[in-house]
Amino acid sequence: MTKELVQTEDLKSVKCLHPKPCQHCRGSVTEMASFDTVEGFLVKEMGGKKVPGFSVAIVKGSEIAWAKGFGYSNQEENIPATPETVYRVASVSKPVIATGLLQWYDKGRFSLDDPVNKLTTNVKIQTSFEEQPTVRNLLTHTSGLPVHADPTCFDLNQTVPLEEMIRKSAIVVRPPNQEIVYANTAFNIIGYLVGLFAGEPYPDYMRKNVFDPLEMHSSAFEQTPEIRKKMATPYTRKKTDEPVQVVKPWYGGSIPEKPCGSLFSTVIDLSHFLIAQINKGVYNGLRILKESTIMEMHKLQACAGASRSGYALAWKRTWHYGNLMLSHTGGNLGWTAHAALYPGLRVGIVILCNLNDNSAWRPPAEEALRILTGGKLAFDPTSIRQEAIPEEWNSLVGTYTREFRNAHIKIENGNLILERGAEKAYIERLDENRYLVHGGASDGMELTFEFDQKNVARQFDLETEVFSRFVEDRRPIEESADLIGIWHGNFVHSYGYFTIDLRIEGKERASTTDMVGNIAYLSDFKADRGRVTGVFRSKIPPEYVGWGAEEFEAKLDLAAIEGRLEGRISFKSDIGESTVPLILSRA
Repeated sequence: MTKELVQTEDLKSVKCLHPKPCQHCRGSVTEMASFDTVEGFLVKEMGGKKVPGFSVAIVKGSEIAWAKGFGYSNQEENIPATPETVYRVASVSKPVIATGLLQWYDKGRFSLDDPVNKLTTNVKIQTSFEEQPTVRNLLTHTSGLPVHADPTCFDLNQTVPLEEMIRKSAIVVRPPNQEIVYANTAFNIIGYLVGLFAGEPYPDYMRKNVFDPLEMHSSAFEQTPEIRKKMATPYTRKKTDEPVQVVKPWYGGSIPEKPCGSLFSTVIDLSHFLIAQINKGVYNGLRILKESTIMEMHKLQACAGASRSGYALAWKRTWHYGNLMLSHTGGNLGWTAHAALYPGLRVGIVILCNLNDNSAWRPPAEEALRILTGGKLAFDPTSIRQEAIPEEWNSLVGTYTREFRNAHIKIENGNLILERGAEKAYIERLDENRYLVHGGASDGMELTFEFDQKNVARQFDLETEVFSRFVEDRRPIEESADLIGIWHGNFVHSYGYFTIDLRIEGKERASTTDMVGNIAYLSDFKADRGRVTGVFRSKIPPEYVGWGAEEFEAKLDLAAIEGRLEGRISFKSDIGESTVPLILSRA
């Protein structure tokens, strides 16, 4: 049972633990009223999620203005979380490792538009496309690499060299610059490049050239004895209403550990990193990046559609209630994290938490930043209700889709509504194409519609994603097709690249290969009138069992079109669901 959150030390009562007095570890008494409001919000939000513990720090200008710990670093031993508690920060690692790489950019070692394969030695990105992924592509998730989760190993002997792990996953599935697709492998390559340029393991370079200058003395990309002494106990739960369970120590698949998500740090240390970002590359009088490089790092590099949101270099770049915001979330086994800043207002926040409940939830840094800067989260839909429905709304209404996820734009009680699954949000017009989202996961963000020649919305762009208007596939299903026989194909899952052989023996009997190559027979199988459906159990590759599930329930839904079987394969386990496209041809 998760214990009730307790408040622990705040920054005013925590002595600076750095080797020499740190001028940035000071609270601002005059602003504590706004901090009290932020604190109240966080305690309510995190308590509602029943998190064991979390730590938070707020940066204003060149100072850490406030920091505090809540709950427990280890709830079994009643050890409180503090601002100096070490957490694994997951993908918040990405802007940090990118900073290490950009130091080599400052030295003229490479250009952002250099093809990656011209810079590497024993690691190459595999691609069949003419256009080669560049360093800029890696830093903006536009390389053509797919979504990929790295293995989790509970024994150091199960890990492999970083180069070997990259070779297995660095396979491009679409041309560069086609779309933004979040790619962990890209940032593993970035860490590899840091080590390659430095001639030493990337964690050693980062310690000497990033962490030491930034006085991040409790930070490392490896689990040193010092880190383990300060590290919180991670917790997980398979479902949101279940008690938390302790996660035993694990490694990120490789040695050195994966650069994309293996940083261990504290909210104090990461605040020093944010201070350097806010102050154009300077922390405490020391420059870690050129001002021009920081500006490049913060500039919009890859936009979602025609919107003004997308990715800068390593940072997600959006407009949040009218403020330019740079942010990054993180989540892996037992940990969640969120760092966000408004560069224009010179304010930022870091929240680190020792729970991952296997949902998409991340600590609410964006909401806290909104409150900190005088905004409110409460929204009254009647404030934007239209007595007469604007004619242009009719061109927006409809179903939009992205990767088998549907979103709906509706008109309801004089309001324009965005629905995604069970989530409902209101959207308020800002100008001809842009709308402000109120509520849901994208609260405060801009939504941009794009129109066809008939002035009907053909897509909307939100944060880093593009949702295209749903268009029914009108290609005829070959109802008389002979479905009996062996069908072969490939699919890409976040756990890797897989082949599948489907053997259809009759209208109600078939077998297939699963993720590990075992033969599995399908239940509820039907192959008739050009349709193929069925369910099988698929073993999960052993290096991914650590995420919390040993097998998937896999469901095929295919149709005979143009001599092939086309459709989807859906995966469901105790910790989540996903769907990927599947095309099979006769073997």
